[in-house]
Amino acid sequence: MLMGSKTRFIIKCVTFYYLCSFLVTQAMNNHHDQSLDDFLQDHAKNSIPKYPKVGKLYNVSLPANFTGMEVSVVHLQSSSVWARGANLGHFQVPPRIIPKPNVTSLDMVFSNLGNWSSYYYNMPNYAFVTPVLGFSAYGVSYTKDQDGHLTSTVTKLDLPLIHKPIVVHFPSVWLPQGKCVKFYSNGLTMITNMSLSRTCEVWGQGYFGIVVQTPSSHDIWKMWVIGIGVGCIGFFLFGLVLFKVIKFVEKRKIQKMEINSEKSEVLDTKYVGHSRMPCAFGIRTQPVLETDYFP
Repeated sequence: MLMGSKTRFIIKCVTFYYLCSFLVTQAMNNHHDQSLDDFLQDHAKNSIPKYPKVGKLYNVSLPANFTGMEVSVVHLQSSSVWARGANLGHFQVPPRIIPKPNVTSLDMVFSNLGNWSSYYYNMPNYAFVTPVLGFSAYGVSYTKDQDGHLTSTVTKLDLPLIHKPIVVHFPSVWLPQGKCVKFYSNGLTMITNMSLSRTCEVWGQGYFGIVVQTPSSHDIWKMWVIGIGVGCIGFFLFGLVLFKVIKFVEKRKIQKMEINSEKSEVLDTKYVGHSRMPCAFGIRTQPVLETDYFP
């Protein structure tokens, strides 16, 4: 009973920890989302001319400490978006979209967070393999004050999608096991499969990327144990094979020496003390000294 209660307590603590981590991550992402949108929109408003050309992308100037982040803005007519949609950089916007609130024209801000992706967005147990791409739509609404003067207000628009999603094309990456992560502007975070290679389908504004799952600490420990075990077995097998090779070489060397000894002259052996020594046979023809002959 005591062990069972301890186990349940540990499971509850672990579950509570992961739930808190997820909620904190969500809150940080939502805060980053709002502050990042405001930051990019302010600089986009200053970078676009007073009378912009419809459909032309304008690069947005950012402070020097945001090197690696790329932002652009384009001015579109609402009627054109409704009739033909828009194909803008990494984003393909389908037709039949009416922005809310309804405006005659809109500005779409596109961003490539580059090396800032992991700073603004984080997913536990996942790692980004592409930069995070995002877009937001803004419109200008005009109201009259008490004196009859027009005042303009920049408003973030909603883009309700009816039949087709917005398609996001990512830079070159070949990872069939990658997944799409979607940080929508309403605070919703989703992970789905890619529709095509390097392509994600999204149903709203926000920031999007491709991620792969990273191993947990338990999986890493398990991989270390398996790796050490495989290494020990491999080292043992290598030593065994090396020992067999050495024995085989020595055996072949001995066999070769025996064959060579059989081909050469055979020497007799005699014991000298307690040692057995080779001894040559006796010479058949005795030598005759020249000084031994007398006429």
